[in-house]
Amino acid sequence: MKSNLLKKLLFIFLLTFFIVVIFQTRIFQLKPKATITDIQDKKIIEMASKALESKDVPVGAILLYSNSIIGSGYNTVRRDTNISGHAEINAINDAVKKIGLEKFKTLDRNKLILVSTFEPCEMCKGTILHYDIRKVYFMKDKSPMHWNKKQLKFLRYEWYKRKIRGEQKQDSLFQLHPEYPGRKYEYFL
Repeated sequence: MKSNLLKKLLFIFLLTFFIVVIFQTRIFQLKPKATITDIQDKKIIEMASKALESKDVPVGAILLYSNSIIGSGYNTVRRDTNISGHAEINAINDAVKKIGLEKFKTLDRNKLILVSTFEPCEMCKGTILHYDIRKVYFMKDKSPMHWNKKQLKFLRYEWYKRKIRGEQKQDSLFQLHPEYPGRKYEYFL
């Protein structure tokens, strides 16, 4: 009797887990569609088209602040032989180069919007999260199957990652940084 209950609970847990994994990246479909101006639309398509010149994946992105374009980018992975050369990261980098990192950090995050022609990948999502860009719009989404495969890779990563000795060495390096705030494990945004 007890083993049947455990099996049922395990089944419910696994079913819930898979439902969450499958649909977590689809929440945007519950919300109304966002809009951008014709000028912004033209700019983002222009950016994506530039990627084709170097046979990169045709993705473009713009970063808006108070509805004005402060950064733009397109995929440059092949062109620059740079695996982080994604449109979204390039748009954020462009904005930071134009206005400076210190000013970028002080922008009102509620007025900052990243717009892409294609749903951002995990690497781009990491950058978006790290720099606290709260609003992300995209034209084409990735399939649920794509995200399921990525979720399995994420779980594999979590399973195989390991910590090594040297925590004090990294803390010592942090403390040498001129802007180190003195708090353990603080990241410098």
